[in-house]
Amino acid sequence: MTPAMRATSRPAFELTSHRVGRRYEGLGRVFEGLALIASGGGPFLISVIALVLAHVLDEPSLRGVAFHALTLTVPGVIVGLGLSFVSALFTTTAVGWKGPVRVAADAAGLRLDSGAAERSIPRAEIRSGLVLSDLRVRVELHLRGGRVLEVRVAREEEGARLLAALGIGPTERRVVVSLGSVHRELLAGCFGLPAFMILWLVVIMALAEPLTGSSGPVVAWFALTALSTWLLRRAVRRTPVVVGTDGVRVERPFSTVWLPYAELDSVERRGDRLLLFRRGSDGPVVLPTGEALTETLAQRLRDAREGAAGGAALHGADALERRGRDLALWREDLRKLLAGDDYRAAGLTPEHALQALDDASAPLDRRVGAALLLRVAGYPEAQEHIRIAAETTADDALRAALESAAEDEVDDAALARALR
Repeated sequence: MTPAMRATSRPAFELTSHRVGRRYEGLGRVFEGLALIASGGGPFLISVIALVLAHVLDEPSLRGVAFHALTLTVPGVIVGLGLSFVSALFTTTAVGWKGPVRVAADAAGLRLDSGAAERSIPRAEIRSGLVLSDLRVRVELHLRGGRVLEVRVAREEEGARLLAALGIGPTERRVVVSLGSVHRELLAGCFGLPAFMILWLVVIMALAEPLTGSSGPVVAWFALTALSTWLLRRAVRRTPVVVGTDGVRVERPFSTVWLPYAELDSVERRGDRLLLFRRGSDGPVVLPTGEALTETLAQRLRDAREGAAGGAALHGADALERRGRDLALWREDLRKLLAGDDYRAAGLTPEHALQALDDASAPLDRRVGAALLLRVAGYPEAQEHIRIAAETTADDALRAALESAAEDEVDDAALARALR
């Protein structure tokens, strides 16, 4: 059964929540960028540009502009701290409706009724969701545009039924969870930039001629400060964990770990850390999740792994795989499968190709081949099925390939890049 078919048969579910709140993580990121600019990035950049132009144009007055721009750094840090506080408020604080809220969920989306006001959220606006249980059991729904909706529920089972009514489950949607504190990244940007400015100024002045005599040391000062600040922010940033239908992707500060469920041996919880053991690997992938997310994320991974392992391999499905053929020949061979009785000899039908497309344990090229065959066959709503498959995967390469296959005109160049 396909995701689209499941969506039409989902039962409606209603509950009364004593608190429904909204967070605006997208706005938080905007204020985070403004905080970084105010903390020295803007004044520093203006100062460097003015000094370089003063040297190139031999215009002494520009050195005064550069000096005055640098004097804005200290008040800028204060403003940056204020903007960081606003960013943290938008990112972590939920603004709620007053009083009980009637929440109804079905295949069309979510409806909220507080008595004084009603609001509907289309299903297409909801990207993913999780049930969290720390001090209060709640459902977090991540919406498009960086918005987060929190719905407090009485029990975890109630939250699971709400997600099921929306079609958000381990076999239907991927979920992205950011691990770590947003405050560390904000503080690193606000304090790191001015600190590195001072550090590299001292170093360059000790090694080079005065900064006003040449533009080279000034450019080096800016470049070293910007690079150091970026590395610091990168090192302390939150770790996005993408849980898809086919595997989990951990985006560490300076590397990315891709772990297909076929290679995931076990998931263990140790305190506030989650350990993912890969078959044949010496050590686990360690995720410092925090108490609120540890068991929730562990259960989500176990459910998704079981769902991926549940699909049986189709007889003859390997005919969909690329097998070293160039893209043009591969697509031509797929057409031939439908031109005569070849697909019957292989035991394949378009319905089987649809099943191969939804099989999270299948090889990447088999799923892409299934998508291409569905397009060639003119299968009803093939593009929608392919887009759903692309949306649920945590594998960036597969998602890019499926998105290319779902285009009105399949872009062979984009498809080839995705399949490298």
